[in-house]
Amino acid sequence: MTIRPWPLLASERIFDAGLFEVTRDLARSPRTLQERRFCVVHMVDWLTVVPLTKDGRLVLVRQYRHGSREASLELPGGLHEPGQDPQEGATRELAEETGYGGGAWSRLGELRPQPALLSNRVHVYLAKGVRATGEPRPDAGEDIEVVLIEPSAARSRIAAGEMSNAMTIAALGLAQFAGHL
Repeated sequence: MTIRPWPLLASERIFDAGLFEVTRDLARSPRTLQERRFCVVHMVDWLTVVPLTKDGRLVLVRQYRHGSREASLELPGGLHEPGQDPQEGATRELAEETGYGGGAWSRLGELRPQPALLSNRVHVYLAKGVRATGEPRPDAGEDIEVVLIEPSAARSRIAAGEMSNAMTIAALGLAQFAGHL
């Protein structure tokens, strides 16, 4: 059986928070012809970087996340500015959050954070051989600490719950599957 996209019959914006908006969509199953309402959160794509220093350490950030009300140990990243090349945005985010740059960059892939509710994607990059190039320049609303760890320590930090950001864990998985960790 081939799963096909459901035709969109109607879409109504029900909430606009600036950073994201929510629509109520009406769609029809091409298999059963049944109609169903969905709520979808629309926001810009995200960027994340798996940065490895010249000596092979992972560059992470620990930052306060208001949604979870706790500090989160995660890969550097941020919002993709529309019209900007995703790799350029990822390079910018790495420099702003960590002060690191340079290295050899490659695209690891694209993820869908929560395709049942979110319309956006996460562009994932690997940056090998990064080095400190300046001071971090976090946004005014960010409290960030740069943390360097051996890649082998990531598993134990994930298992201990110290690293629980789903996009970080998925991006590290992409890097590992590609043979970089």
